[in-house]
This record gives sequence, structure tokens and C-alpha cells, in this order.
Amino acid sequence: MSRPRQTSHRKRTQALDTSLASRSQQAMKSERTRSELLRAAEVIFARDGFEASRIEDIAAEAGRSRGAFYANFASKTEVFLALRSLAARRNARALRDRIENVEDEQERYQAITRYILGQICDTQTQLLQIEFKLFALRHPTMLAELAEKHLEASASVNRQELSDLFPGKSKNTTEMRCNTLAVEAILEGFALNARFSPQVLDESSIQKMIPELLDTIFHRG
Repeated sequence: MSRPRQTSHRKRTQALDTSLASRSQQAMKSERTRSELLRAAEVIFARDGFEASRIEDIAAEAGRSRGAFYANFASKTEVFLALRSLAARRNARALRDRIENVEDEQERYQAITRYILGQICDTQTQLLQIEFKLFALRHPTMLAELAEKHLEASASVNRQELSDLFPGKSKNTTEMRCNTLAVEAILEGFALNARFSPQVLDESSIQKMIPELLDTIFHRG
């Protein structure tokens, strides 16, 4: 009598293992598809700009169907915000690598200044972010939601990094968000105008002005 029960139990266990393995494989496949779509969106956004880019082109670049796109994202806006979140985490890790072993506050401040100067050189990223914000301004019914999601994608990640850099400063959420947008204004404004008139706003000018502006933002002047 015990053998049939053991056999039945073994079959149920095998069936459960098979089901779990199938779900795991499906989850890995879905995550791979999502990652491929994100990489493709980065290519298409950089090539065509945010507003001119098409979902069909993103799907084609990833080797996926339009249906696969909508199975993972509701819109290209959602893709952009997902990319912003990934970029914020990547930047936070990069900043952490620069400052985590630096105990002196002044040296930490200089490290973040150098990091921001480097970010200005990434004009493609900065100009695409400007384009996204202009898109939001042209669609006022979406503006508040897009602004909130944009800040959530960056300020929440940056909060810990800036708190570590300036341990004596306020961790107030409103102040952190204001500082985040102020730094973005520097990044985007300098990237845009350095591309627009590089003979006037050259590298040496930028290196001189950025520290002074950051001193103002972080009340170090």
C-alpha cells in the first residue's frame, strides 16, 4: 500500500519541479526580452530623438514584435523612464566607487565635481534628456506625471549618495529634489551650449565655472 502512495508523491514532486523550472525559464526569457528592448530603445532614441522615435523601430532593433514591446512597456515614455532609472543606478554606483573610500569632505566634494564635469561631456545623454523635458512641456496633460516620475527615477537614487557626500547637510526630500534639478540644469545647459558654441564655452571655461555653481547649490560659498 505504501508504494503507490510514494509513487504518487514522487510524481507530484516531479510535476511541481517541472512547473517551477518552466516558470523560471519563462521569467528569464521575459527579462531577456525586456533588456533587449531597453538596449534597442537607447539606440533608437539616440539616433532619432525621443519624440520622433517609433515603437516599431525599437521593436525591430531588438528583433522583437510590436506585441512583445507592449507586453513589457505601455509606451515609449515608460521605456525612457526605465532607462532613466537604470542610468541613475549606474551613475550612483559610479559615484559610490569614487567616494566610498574618501573620508575627507573636501576631497569628496572635489570628486563629485570631477564626476559632474565628466557627465557634461556625455552630450548625447544630456540632449536626449532635454528633448524628453520639452516633450513633457508640449503635452501639459502629461507634464505633472512625467515630472514626478522623472524625479523619482533620479532623486531617490541620488539622495543617499549626496547624503554621504555631505553628511552634515539636510536630508529633506524637497531640498534633495531641488538640488537634483539644479545639477541637471547645469549638466543640460552646459552640454547644450557647449555644443551650440564650443568656441566660446570651451572646456577650460566649463572647468572654471562648474565648481563655482556647485558651491552655490550646496551652500559652500
